[in-house]
Amino acid sequence: MKTKMANILIAVQAVAGLVLIGAVKLWAPVCGKMLELANGNSVPMKCHWAGQAALVVSVLIVVTAVMGLLAKKDYKKFAVVNAVAAVLLFMVFTSLIGVCASEEMRCQITALWGKGVAAVTLVTSLALLLGGKEGQIPD
Repeated sequence: MKTKMANILIAVQAVAGLVLIGAVKLWAPVCGKMLELANGNSVPMKCHWAGQAALVVSVLIVVTAVMGLLAKKDYKKFAVVNAVAAVLLFMVFTSLIGVCASEEMRCQITALWGKGVAAVTLVTSLALLLGGKEGQIPD
């Protein structure tokens, strides 16, 4: 049976996902600069792709959290999905895609928001999975 505290933790995950969507789209977007190739063509820099991947993962976090809120019993499987999504989100900004190496670039701020959301999502998922007696979080 799901407790009030479990609902609060799941809601925190949904809000965290929404915060990252806002960060990537509104207050901390990645730069829109293009990378010039030797043949004269230009392509988006890797921070663009990291931002796109972060959007996809954050939408997954929000949808999974909403499904967890709506679930009556099996909400823990959604916590597992969000824990994996949090690790993936952290890796998007660090090892899978990464951001620009220059500390002055705007994408460094976006990465900071992404890593923060990943940490919040992972901690709340672990609390849902490991907390309380018999795996339940007390009120």
